[in-house]
Amino acid sequence: MQVNQGILANLKCDLPAGIVVFLVSIPMSLGIALASGAPLFSGLLTGIIGGLMVAPLSGSQLAISGTAAGLSVLVFAAITELGFNGFLLALVIAGLVQILLGLMKAGVIAHYFPSSVINGMLSGIGMILFLKQIPHALGYDRDYEGDFSFFQADHFSSFSELTNAVEFISPTATFIAFISLGVLILWEQPFIKAMRYARLYQGILLALLLGVLSNQYLLMFAPELALKDSHLVMIPVFSTFSDVLAQFHSPDFALFDQPKVYLAAVTLALVASLETLICVEAVDKLDTYRRVTSTNRELMTQGLANTVLGLCGGLPVTQVIVRSSINIQAGAKTKTAGFIQGVLMLLAVLLIPEWMNYIPLATLASVLLVVSYKLINPAMFKTMYQAGWYHFIPFCVTILGLVFTDLLIGILIGLVVALFAILLENYKSASYFREAVIGNKIIFRLSEHVSFLNKANIKRTLDHVPAYSDVVIDATRSKYIDYDVFEIIEGFKKEAALKKINLTLENMRGFGVLKPIEKARSQTYDSQQALTPACVLEILKDGNAHFINNLEANRNLLEQVNDTQQGQFPLAIILSCMDSRTSVELIFDLGLGDVFSARVAGNVVNDDILGSMEYACKLAGSKLIVVLGHTHCGAIKGACADVQLDHLTGLLAKIQPAIAAVGNASVEKVAEKNVQLTVEQIRARSSVLETMIQAGDIGIIGGMYDVETGRVAFFNPSW
Repeated sequence: MQVNQGILANLKCDLPAGIVVFLVSIPMSLGIALASGAPLFSGLLTGIIGGLMVAPLSGSQLAISGTAAGLSVLVFAAITELGFNGFLLALVIAGLVQILLGLMKAGVIAHYFPSSVINGMLSGIGMILFLKQIPHALGYDRDYEGDFSFFQADHFSSFSELTNAVEFISPTATFIAFISLGVLILWEQPFIKAMRYARLYQGILLALLLGVLSNQYLLMFAPELALKDSHLVMIPVFSTFSDVLAQFHSPDFALFDQPKVYLAAVTLALVASLETLICVEAVDKLDTYRRVTSTNRELMTQGLANTVLGLCGGLPVTQVIVRSSINIQAGAKTKTAGFIQGVLMLLAVLLIPEWMNYIPLATLASVLLVVSYKLINPAMFKTMYQAGWYHFIPFCVTILGLVFTDLLIGILIGLVVALFAILLENYKSASYFREAVIGNKIIFRLSEHVSFLNKANIKRTLDHVPAYSDVVIDATRSKYIDYDVFEIIEGFKKEAALKKINLTLENMRGFGVLKPIEKARSQTYDSQQALTPACVLEILKDGNAHFINNLEANRNLLEQVNDTQQGQFPLAIILSCMDSRTSVELIFDLGLGDVFSARVAGNVVNDDILGSMEYACKLAGSKLIVVLGHTHCGAIKGACADVQLDHLTGLLAKIQPAIAAVGNASVEKVAEKNVQLTVEQIRARSSVLETMIQAGDIGIIGGMYDVETGRVAFFNPSW
């Protein structure tokens, strides 16, 4: 699903969303400026720059940038220590640090934030916002909009403030909040959304308009009941343009050599970047079009904006999740909504501040109550619970951390707990696949990246391997092995010898970034001719060892298709039973073009098979003939039971010499003897093959495959 990114293409969605965000941004910007100990205009300036500058340059289509509640404590401390102009110098430097972080590709850290923390942050902010808006909905407006701290400056907490608000309840504010909330809830109903006219404008705008008109009606006909002063939005009103210019401040460059300025700058840069990156992940998660924001571009954009704000007297800008969520829920499609929000803030400050001051905070509270409920998202609790405790606990802790501290500390608590959960999960769940094959055989297949985090788990597992076990450690897939893990495996090699453990290390080729494993290629004429029968036998033995250890050579079968399209140069021809359990390519870990495979029930020989062998060895260059029987062979059992069945009768008759040779011995002894006699028949009936054997050009050998263990036992070679 894609969306047209044109400015005008989505204006019908972006314009109302921009208006809604603008109306919410005004009181939040003012409140955070107040909490930061900065001029109120500086908060508005940050919102304006966030819309006019950050929105067009940002890679995020839906995020809103502005003043951040999480930075208010840091800003307040910096202003107290450096003065406002000294703080602005620190903000300029902080912006340059963010630009540098973006150039260094530090934005990649955003991809390492656990989803449990991101989801917890969204739900936690929703809970905080819900708790904080209840007093405003009741008309208790002593706390500023955007206060996300649990413990407040008036010594109340988010919970005690609820009971305190009841004592100062305003019937008018409660009524306005109630009717606004009713409109918002009604607008969410399917039958309203289905109406054509309801799609033309947002329910949020209707609720805000209804709240303003209700209060204006009371001012006209019952002024004693109307909301005034602190119960309304309060934008500073400037008489002249000179008054506006007087609100701009410049940094104090005289403090350029002060270490405390740089300490404040680095702190602001790191915290602002962290908040922005977390918000980037959260907004991308909320985006229904699943667009992905470039985090490095975002850092550079935010850094540039902070440098500009430091030069003209603003507060730090970051992506802010509350306003971004409102933007998304208001139906925004592109970054045009964020730009519109900035334009409207500028116009409101310059042209119509008196009009903006008609908006009741109770109406805004009703909007934020609906937004906060959607952010809480009760269904997410069930989803995270189903994901397991290692996700559910960090999710819950992040929520509790946000609710009982503040935005920044809550996120940090969530990240710490999530990291601990990751370590614990990594310790308890394997970083490799453990597979018991038969009896006491254990196989460990290491993953692509075996890091220090896997150390404790691997050590614990290897320490519990019992004596006399058959152990395989397969590093074929590994591209990186941490030195600590490599050291543990090297130590286990010594321990294995003491505990009589049969240890097989497959492609364990060091530590750190590992060299790629060469792919097994099909044979060429030169490689085939360079081999002797003994070399081919060793290749088959090694392949069978791979098979019984659940290993396989690193080969690309499609690549081998290309290698063999012009010709074939197999190593051997293998005569085996047609039994479905005896595929020689699997048993010997072979690829395309490696062997000729002749299969017939009971691995008996006839003229057609002899002709095939003569072709394989004399004309195609194969170096070895293998006659492969197997245990629990149905054909051998049928011959021993003297089964009579049309054409099968003649085939089983070829096994009778083996039965006669061993007498009343077991079926397995008959199968072994049948292999030996077949080898003798091949040599006796084909002068071509016998001559090549005598000359040492080829070899011939028999063997038995055990269907219970997968192991092939070869007889003495005939060369």
